[in-house]
Formats: sequence, C-alpha cells, structure tokens
Amino acid sequence: MVVANALNLSLEANANDSTGFQDDKDIPAWARGAVAAIKRMGYMKGKGSNHFDPSARTKRAEAVTVLLKLLTQRSN
Repeated sequence: MVVANALNLSLEANANDSTGFQDDKDIPAWARGAVAAIKRMGYMKGKGSNHFDPSARTKRAEAVTVLLKLLTQRSN
C-alpha cells in the first residue's frame, strides 16, 4: 500500500486486524493491517455501503483526495 509506505506505517501482515469494511474477507491478509490503520486515520472511507473493493482500480478523484489529506497532515 503506497499510502501506508508514505506514512511510514508498518506493513506487517496481520490477518487478525479487522478493517471494518463490509468486504473485509476479500482484502488479502497481508494488507489488512495497513488498510485498517489507514481507515482509522481517516485517509480512506470506502466506497458506497462501506466497501473497500480491493480488486477495483483507483479513480483519479480518489487518489487526489488521499494525496490532499497526506499533504495536509504533513504541513501541520
């Protein structure tokens, strides 16, 4: 996860972390810890009915939203 790397988050696999997304079971175990941390930090909220949709492509607007949040945090 690029966002987790930018935030210097640990990318250790933690299959026990619950992301809180409806499609949590579809998120690979190696990514769950990072996805859960990024959601807790408010960088990602999910798509529609609280779905992460791990196999979907990221839209430009979604990427820009996350980048703006990263830049805002770094400037504070």
